[in-house]
Amino acid sequence: MRVLLSGYYGFDNAGDEAVLYAIVQALRAEKPDIDITVLSNQPEQTSEQFGVKSVNRWGKIALLKAVKNCDVFISGGGSLLQDVTSKNGILYYLGLIKLAQVMKKKVMIYAQGIGPVHNGRNRALVRKILNKVNVITVRDLESRMELMQMGVYREIMVCADPVLGIPADEVDAKIGKTLLEKGGVENHIRPILMVAARSWQNSGDLFEEIAAFCDDAVQNGWQIVFLPFHYPEDIETGKMIAAKMQHVQDVTVLQENYTPLETMHILKNADMILGMRLHSLIMGATLQKPMIALSYDPKVSSFMQLLRQRECYGVRDVTAQQLIMAMQRLKNRSDKETAQQAMLTEIMMRQAKEPIELLMQLF
Repeated sequence: MRVLLSGYYGFDNAGDEAVLYAIVQALRAEKPDIDITVLSNQPEQTSEQFGVKSVNRWGKIALLKAVKNCDVFISGGGSLLQDVTSKNGILYYLGLIKLAQVMKKKVMIYAQGIGPVHNGRNRALVRKILNKVNVITVRDLESRMELMQMGVYREIMVCADPVLGIPADEVDAKIGKTLLEKGGVENHIRPILMVAARSWQNSGDLFEEIAAFCDDAVQNGWQIVFLPFHYPEDIETGKMIAAKMQHVQDVTVLQENYTPLETMHILKNADMILGMRLHSLIMGATLQKPMIALSYDPKVSSFMQLLRQRECYGVRDVTAQQLIMAMQRLKNRSDKETAQQAMLTEIMMRQAKEPIELLMQLF
C-alpha cells in the first residue's frame, strides 16, 4: 500500500509540518506497514523528521516517478487551493492532482481548507479537476460551500483539521519547560501569554496595538513569549513587536525551528494564547487553552466560530483595548464556557480521524 502526500511541506512552517505529522501518524495507526512518500521542499529533513520517504517537490523526474509508483495520491491538508497568497501557487497543487488523474491514480483531497479563490481561471480549474477526484474532505463548512459555489458537485465531507487528531497525551509540558528555559524563559512563576504572530499587509498599526496589549499584560503580572510558527520569518515579527513595547525586558522571542511536537510541548506551558497563526489556535484548542484570535484570513475566524469563541478580531481594525478586555473576559470565564470549548474541541478531534476511514476504502 503506497501513498504519496502533497502539501506545503518542508518550508519550516510548524502548522503545515503538524498537519503532515498528524496524517502520517493516522496512516500508521491504521496500517503500520504503509509505504509513505512525501513531496517536500526539504526532502532530507522531512525524511529524517517523520521517518518517511521524501522527494523534492521541484524535481520533475523524481516527482513523475513518485506519482507513477503510488497507489493513492493525497492532496492536503492545509490551505493549498487558494489564490490569496499567490495567484499561480494553486496551479502547482491542481497540476499534481491532474497528473495523478492522468496516470489513473486514486486521488483524495484530505481535510483541506479551501479558498478564497478569486481568479476566474483558477475557479474553473478547481471545478474541472476536483469533479474527477475519488474523495473530497474539507476541514470546515465554509470550504465545502466554496467548492459548491465553484461548481464542484461531488460529495464533499466536512471533517476537521488533521492537527486536532494529535492525541493530547503525546504532549509533555516538562519537555516544553526545558525548551522554554533553553530559549531564555527562566521565570515560571508569572503566567505566560504566548504570542504567535505573523507579518501581514500594512502590519505597522497592528503591531503597535499588539505591543500596547502586551505592555498592559506585563503591567498586570504576565510575561510574554513569542513562539515562531514559520521559521525564520516569525522570529523577525516577534522582534519587531517587542521593539515597540515599553517593557521589552519581560519579553522572550524564541528563535529555534521547532518540530510540531516541540511546538505543542511549549504551548502546553502557556496560560493564554494570542494567535494569528491558525495552527497556534488549533493546537491551543487541543490543549484546552484560553485563546484570543487575530484573523487575517477567513480560516481563522471560521475556526473560532466552530469553538463558539467570540474573542476573535480582524487584523485591520483591532485595538489594544479590545484585546485587554478579551483577556479579562477569558480570565473570568465560567466553568460552563470552559466546558463548552472542551466539548466542541472533542467533537472536532473525533472528526479529524474520519478522513482516514474514507482513505482506507480506496485500497
